[in-house]
Amino acid sequence: METVNKPQFKDIPLKLYDPKWGSKLANTIIELEKLRVKELGGPVPPYIFFQLKDIFQMFESLGSVRIEGNNTTLAEYVEKIIEDPSKNSTDEKMREIFNIEKAISFIEQNISRKKDFDRAFISEMHKILVNGLTPPPRGDGSRFPGTLRSVNVSIASSAHIPPEAFRVPEYFEELLQFVNRPFDTQYHLLAIALSHHRLAWIHPFDNGNGRTVRMFTYALLIKQGFQVRNGRILNPTAIFCMNRDKYYEMLALADTGEEEKTLEWCLYVLEGLRIEIEKIDRLLDLQYITDIILLPMLSFALDREQITKREYEILTAVVKSEKMSIKSADLEAIIGQESSVQRSRILKRLKDKKMLVPLKEKGRVYTIGFANNYLLRGIAHVLENNGFVPAALNSKI
Repeated sequence: METVNKPQFKDIPLKLYDPKWGSKLANTIIELEKLRVKELGGPVPPYIFFQLKDIFQMFESLGSVRIEGNNTTLAEYVEKIIEDPSKNSTDEKMREIFNIEKAISFIEQNISRKKDFDRAFISEMHKILVNGLTPPPRGDGSRFPGTLRSVNVSIASSAHIPPEAFRVPEYFEELLQFVNRPFDTQYHLLAIALSHHRLAWIHPFDNGNGRTVRMFTYALLIKQGFQVRNGRILNPTAIFCMNRDKYYEMLALADTGEEEKTLEWCLYVLEGLRIEIEKIDRLLDLQYITDIILLPMLSFALDREQITKREYEILTAVVKSEKMSIKSADLEAIIGQESSVQRSRILKRLKDKKMLVPLKEKGRVYTIGFANNYLLRGIAHVLENNGFVPAALNSKI
């Protein structure tokens, strides 16, 4: 009888490789270090900036689940947000995406440069990601949320055989010690790329590992100073969801345990991160935001009759104002000869649509709102046209 050799688990060490200084990888690390310490400039008001941050968080959430096979497109997701801004959908495909957003918020609230990672943090992250989802084989949830797996698993999209269940705690603890080590600055980013692969390699949970790995990477980046709460928008999932097959191909290189191939994986991660940060930093330029993003967004909405001509004029005036904010009295001047009753109706309609929002509760200074209403369609369209949205998010898997 012919014997068939089954794939075997291959133990590879977790170690910090030294990139050859002068190589493309080393140069990428240097460029990212410059971006990490770069002072965030540009007079984009925070109430505009953080709406954009919320939208990029949407991209990240959608991109992360699509890597796992969720076929929701950006266009479909945008419509769901418009229909239900509260994000209380019972549709599991949508809940999976909303769970990513909740995990991002959890990370941002609980990670700082001084905080070490522990099992409890990663377990809580996993619980959030699989919350309310049906466990396998019918769904994308987990039978044991937050608990290291007690069974052996396989990975459908990979030839890698994860370690046996009894070895998972040992490898998991080793990884925690690795990420909490006080590396010299020039190794911080390299350690992040290596840690992403290592957690995927361990596959510590019965399901939801891919989502957990990418959120873990997000947390590592924040810990290393790529802040999102006080400035720069960060969309690291765009690195991976541009090309799902490429992502798995590069992970497989690191699965070999060979130094040269592992450093190729690191270059893939860090070069992708550099490109994304440089691209998104343009959104801190007020002129760029005004002329390339917000005004075309309003034209898009007007052309599709999602707003009236009068509403377009009012919102355009807000965008063109010095601080992208405007007082009630100024709005009334823009509306012109209409009666006071008609002016009030127009303003009320815009406020009801959440396209005109007060800077303070019950305040009379307003800015434009575009993160959870019909204007979101135009924002998605304009950002895609300007290279901010991976094309993969607008096509079925």
